[in-house]
Amino acid sequence: WFLWYRSIINEKKQINNAISFAKKKYEDKLRPSGDKFIDHSIDTALRLQREGFDYATITATILHHIDLNKENTEFIEKNISKEVLDILKTYLEIDYVIKTTDASYTLITRYILNFVNDLRPVIIQIFNAQSNSHILESIENNEEKESITLRNLNIHSNLAEYLGFDNIKTDITEEAFRITQEENYKYIQKLYEKEDITKETLQKYSEYIGNLLSKMDGDIKIESRIKSRYSTFNKLKKYIKEGYKDPINRISDLIGFRIVTKRKKTCFDILDTIWDKGEIIIDEFNDYITHPKPNGYNAIQGPVVFPEINKRMIEIQILTEDMYNYNTYGPASHIAYKESKRKFAKPSEEYKWIRDVYLAIQHNKERSQSQFSVPIEVDIFPNEIYALTPKGRIIDLKKGDTTTDFAYRIHTDIGNSMIGAKVNNKSVSFDYKIKTGDIVEILTQKGKKYPKADLIRCANDSNTKAKIERAIK
Repeated sequence: WFLWYRSIINEKKQINNAISFAKKKYEDKLRPSGDKFIDHSIDTALRLQREGFDYATITATILHHIDLNKENTEFIEKNISKEVLDILKTYLEIDYVIKTTDASYTLITRYILNFVNDLRPVIIQIFNAQSNSHILESIENNEEKESITLRNLNIHSNLAEYLGFDNIKTDITEEAFRITQEENYKYIQKLYEKEDITKETLQKYSEYIGNLLSKMDGDIKIESRIKSRYSTFNKLKKYIKEGYKDPINRISDLIGFRIVTKRKKTCFDILDTIWDKGEIIIDEFNDYITHPKPNGYNAIQGPVVFPEINKRMIEIQILTEDMYNYNTYGPASHIAYKESKRKFAKPSEEYKWIRDVYLAIQHNKERSQSQFSVPIEVDIFPNEIYALTPKGRIIDLKKGDTTTDFAYRIHTDIGNSMIGAKVNNKSVSFDYKIKTGDIVEILTQKGKKYPKADLIRCANDSNTKAKIERAIK
């Protein structure tokens, strides 16, 4: 007990030191919205605290806008924490990649997740981006506003999805949609008002379904949501393109409910109870518990109409806690589906890291009251490597790829004319195995058109070997 109490006192001291230091460094510096940087930093830190993250993450969030010059670095390491300094250094490395790297948004996202050894700096990035998404209208420079909005929409929202922060992803994308496509956003907003898709309507359904299930045995958890305007807009575009005359009424999940219980039998009891009062749209209703999807996805789900409220279809999903975890963090998760690029993906250990991310974040929260710093260590995209050219272009490679593979990945002519390679400004061999984050420079000789035959032994990728074979014939 004494050691626990002393650790709490020490943690509070470190946070107070961070706040005092941040106030001094931020002074009265204001964000475009007019609020102080110190207020924004503390507010973001408090949101992470409410989520249950460790004190090192919270402390680093207070300092995430601090310039890491020699003086500040020494102060943080001496008076706050080496762990906090490490988080801040990685945070700034991520920030630099996001703002300056010449690559697609997809490559930048994957690079970041593959590059970090600890996900805490990425989590701070996500929470900071969510805060920034609500002040975009205050930025007068339209080019800067557009740049931040696009990064939020295409990088930060995807990082949030990969790490399981779906609410933050929705919030970021909604704000980006509202600002970049104002007329379309207003159109969807008016459509929602016309169709009575409001918080009040959601509450009516919540109370109604809650009352229906209140007399049932077993622990039942009910979650509800209104479909995001951005998602509805994209669905409407699809239906309009397909020629439907009343596309809004084809969207059955404008209002959605997830009902989670502990036992499979209770799922069918819940279905019977809903069927007593609701009209289930049989043609679109699916029992994936009795007949799981090929990837193992389990749930009973589909559109239901409750005439006692109105004639609108709402989406109901019924499943157990184990099914929810498998569908959300296992081989049947949305991330695994996207990564597999197959409609009927089968269960695979290839996406075990999705579950590992969830467990590592939970571990951080569980240990946060007894440890100041709890790293969130997960190997994401374990079979992929992302390296940089000296000009900041990201090159995607496979695990085990070498400088030779890197050269040929850039261009066949670069590989054929290669006479040397440097990684992080140091000369390396042609069979040097590249790691994510390496800055690779390929030295070439003008007029050299053919590689030596033994270069093929330095290649890992089959495409590289094929290019070398063609060149030496």
